[in-house]
Amino acid sequence: MGGMNLTVLAMCLAAAAAHGDNALNVTMRKDSTAGGLNVSNPLLPGNVLAYLSCEAVVYGEKDQSTPLFQVKLSDDPNADGPRWTVKDGVFSYSWTYAEGIRVDFAGTPQGDGLKLRYTLTNTSQVLLKRVILHTCIPTTEAPAFFPGLVESAVHEPEKTGNYMGFYDRTFLWSQGRKFTVGGTQKGKEEIHLSFTRAGQPPVIWGWWRNGAETFDFPLIAVESADGKFTAALGFEAAEWASCNGGDDRACFHLFPLFSDLKPGESATVEGGFYLMPGNADAALARFKRDFPGVEK
Repeated sequence: MGGMNLTVLAMCLAAAAAHGDNALNVTMRKDSTAGGLNVSNPLLPGNVLAYLSCEAVVYGEKDQSTPLFQVKLSDDPNADGPRWTVKDGVFSYSWTYAEGIRVDFAGTPQGDGLKLRYTLTNTSQVLLKRVILHTCIPTTEAPAFFPGLVESAVHEPEKTGNYMGFYDRTFLWSQGRKFTVGGTQKGKEEIHLSFTRAGQPPVIWGWWRNGAETFDFPLIAVESADGKFTAALGFEAAEWASCNGGDDRACFHLFPLFSDLKPGESATVEGGFYLMPGNADAALARFKRDFPGVEK
């Protein structure tokens, strides 16, 4: 009987360990200028995806923005200025832009996902319209996803090629069907390609060039080159999605939507970043399970 109990115990321990095998490893990203977290999955060793939580906030009818690359946070819990707080496994910070926008962020590792929560507050004296936030996920340190340089006539000045190879592995959804960024009208010619949510006027900002296509489900997913893993980012509401194939960041983005914010008003949007086994359809199913109320 004792031997049987030990066997059962061993099986239970093995099952528990297996259940946690794909739990994400999340750490603060040193010297980040965008509130960055390093995210890796033990099932995919040697691959780190940086979740850059806030590169800027974009707003207004003329698509203004805060300055880029301002969110520099200390990892010293006793620092006087802006800093990361880590409590009960939750990574959080608060950052206020001079333009009158406060960003409160929290990221909570949950298995092979990182639950995201953003609250934006308008601390200015003016109405801020169509407020969206610029996230970024570079693939540079994740060889399973990184496309590498391909010599091409389509490239940035002073370069000889591009990093658009991941476009054919990047998916958005429209009317219940997924499509690849590489398969769109501009998918072979535009190194800074973006897409707006269906039914909305295009977001025109920065270096991005909008494609003719639109998406209606707030998720972007990138499969690894071998198709065995997927990195995906989704929010309860998102207005804009984009891919940068112009430089070796080879990054993808989804911009959560906070709508219009009156002076003193706040809005909260939740979402999830996933680094998980399976394809884009698996990531879609996971996101729908985590956020069952999300619709078009």
